[in-house]
Amino acid sequence: MFNTDDRGQVGIGTLIVFIAMVLVAAIAAGVLINTAGLLQAQAQQTGEETTAEVSNVVQFGEIVGINEDTDDEIETLNATLRLASGSDPINVSEASYTISSPQGNATVVSGNENTNGALDLYSKQSLEDGAQILADQEDLMVVQLQLDTQNGIDTLESSETVQIIAQAPAGGNTYTELKTPRRIFDNESYIL
Repeated sequence: MFNTDDRGQVGIGTLIVFIAMVLVAAIAAGVLINTAGLLQAQAQQTGEETTAEVSNVVQFGEIVGINEDTDDEIETLNATLRLASGSDPINVSEASYTISSPQGNATVVSGNENTNGALDLYSKQSLEDGAQILADQEDLMVVQLQLDTQNGIDTLESSETVQIIAQAPAGGNTYTELKTPRRIFDNESYIL
């Protein structure tokens, strides 16, 4: 009649194939879940860094040019800085400042050996003396840029256009363009 010995072996073979398919599917699902987790973490980090780069910026307030000698040129710029709306606290001493004028370009970075004493920070409003971090909207700091001590840029003459870019440590840039007065007198200060 019927041979039942062969039928049992066919069932065991099918079971082995089924178990192998379930194992392969489980491994593939584990790899996909792991990859999705890594991609999500990377996307979140990229989003946070991009947000910091766009939103963590300082704003320029009043910028004053000072002629300290008798050479009718502006040797010092005093730039008032504050946090832009929505910015996280920024360490102003770690920011970089790029000055561009018709005579040359230079980047001044606080704490860098190449600054030659060209950068000084002064606490103004809502900050203790020696503070270097802008933490609140009402905090104000003056960044003093000594143009005559920095290599690569000269002092500013009359009727010159100068650009200043402040780059926060997170990468956010603030740009301003100024024009010096037509006549610069000895030992005078000018709002640019």
